[in-house]
Amino acid sequence: MSHVRFQLGTLVSQVDASVQEFHSAQIISRIWKKDHSIWRTEDVHKKSILNRLGWLHSVELMQRHISELRAFAEEIKVDGFKHAVVLGMGGSSLCPDVCRATFGAKKGYPELLVLDSTNPVSVRRIEDAIDLERTLFVVASKSGGTTETKMFYKYFYDKVERKKGKAGQHFIAVTDAGTPMEEEAKLKKFRKIFLNPEDIGGRYSALSYFGVVPMALCGMDIGRILGSAAAMAEASRSPVLEKNSAAMMGIVMGEAWSAGRDKLTFVGSKGVETFGYWAEQLVAESTGKEGKGIVPVEGESLRGDYSKDRFFVFMRLRSDDSLAAFRQGVEAKGYPVVEIVLDDTYDLGGEFFRWEFATAVAAVVMNINPFDEPNVKESKDNTNRVIDEFRESGMLPTQDLGAEEEGSKIFSETSYRERLLQGTAALSFNGMIRSHVDQSVAGDYIAVLAYIDQNEDNFQKLQQLRQAILARTQRPTTIGFGPRYLHSTGQLHKGGPPKGIFVIITADEPADEKIPGEPFTFEVLKQAQAIGDYQSLASRSLRVVRVHFKKNIGEGLTRLAAAFS
Repeated sequence: MSHVRFQLGTLVSQVDASVQEFHSAQIISRIWKKDHSIWRTEDVHKKSILNRLGWLHSVELMQRHISELRAFAEEIKVDGFKHAVVLGMGGSSLCPDVCRATFGAKKGYPELLVLDSTNPVSVRRIEDAIDLERTLFVVASKSGGTTETKMFYKYFYDKVERKKGKAGQHFIAVTDAGTPMEEEAKLKKFRKIFLNPEDIGGRYSALSYFGVVPMALCGMDIGRILGSAAAMAEASRSPVLEKNSAAMMGIVMGEAWSAGRDKLTFVGSKGVETFGYWAEQLVAESTGKEGKGIVPVEGESLRGDYSKDRFFVFMRLRSDDSLAAFRQGVEAKGYPVVEIVLDDTYDLGGEFFRWEFATAVAAVVMNINPFDEPNVKESKDNTNRVIDEFRESGMLPTQDLGAEEEGSKIFSETSYRERLLQGTAALSFNGMIRSHVDQSVAGDYIAVLAYIDQNEDNFQKLQQLRQAILARTQRPTTIGFGPRYLHSTGQLHKGGPPKGIFVIITADEPADEKIPGEPFTFEVLKQAQAIGDYQSLASRSLRVVRVHFKKNIGEGLTRLAAAFS
């Protein structure tokens, strides 16, 4: 099991007091007894909490099914499948994506791919990477009605059916019992249906069928990773908090937030660095509500100076201490630091459970319900309204244009644009985007939300943009790929404190893809999701603009980064 070291700086007295309160109130034993009242007592919260605590025992459930899962993975291997593609969003796709990046595929087993973007270029990139006749598609949706997952399924089912027929044998479903997806899977004779416990929420589902089925398919040793998780779960039962590192992590998270250090900054060593974006969605969606929220910052470039609203979590393999000097420098400046040292990558099983437990504990300190997502549905509803408008008129809604330059446009609300002008008659494109990020004050963060393909070139250019904004503002910066972030950090953006400055990026893609049975394409769906989220943020008078590139995306991102120099 991994080793944890806490260097808490100025948080020591707060954390010590919280530990005593947890002891007195017997919080740990009450979590395991599923006592909802440690979070919230209202009836509306009681129902959602009690219906979302199945993750506490999901490891035990999965361990009972190891033989079945291994046998199924062997069947897929023997039948000659070369790729397994997870079609999902948010909690159902991020754990498999971490496993894909961390473990790859064992020799002879299918290569694991993940599609969680409605961008037509992303859909086409996955299609071009696979042989449809030798690919297994994992349709993953708790509700069985997630819009993006349904569209992915329609697209690839049609492709396989046209290619060879009997497409159902190329599909499996991971969903709850009684969902539309279970019904569809039975109707289309899917190869297999895995019914997940209904009392496990999406972001807490890494150690359920949603995470473990893809792990098995790509040849991971699921017995080993579940064993790591089981050891962490057992340690998390200890009422002696000094021996319960998962609970201590949660208390530190909650007390750091209480002390104004609400920017949880992940720093990961190579080999486990992608774990941060799974933890990002767990923490952001669980804590970002009622005007509260811990802001996860992952993948940010390392710097020599940071604002006082940070606290740091370092995760590394025992064999790699290349970040030691940087970590020591952060500690020397008095920032609270947690260091997690993994013996090997299979210790991630324990980390999945640690972070689920810690996030639930942090929510106790923050006095919030970590298991609901009251603002996620809003952007979905706005997307549906935009799509309905498209169905009727054949056009997406127009937005107020603030400035345009060389094929790049920037849109904002009229009232916000007046604030950016600050008495100036007009602003250039560069002037407007600079004025936008210059609105930031101490305690703010800046979120770049990009509805573009998540390829390496785009990612590197977004990182350059992120660095340019950080250099100009000195504020924490985050990157979210749309629409994936809608199912994770999107809850924090809308339900958390109004500390965000949002830059939504969209672009006209070079090609589009039709969705069978729908009057709209993937490009229309992507744009509708971006506009829908823009409307959600703007309706709250949050600081948001949308930048749209009509020409080359790479050139547009480079030009946007240059605007801050």
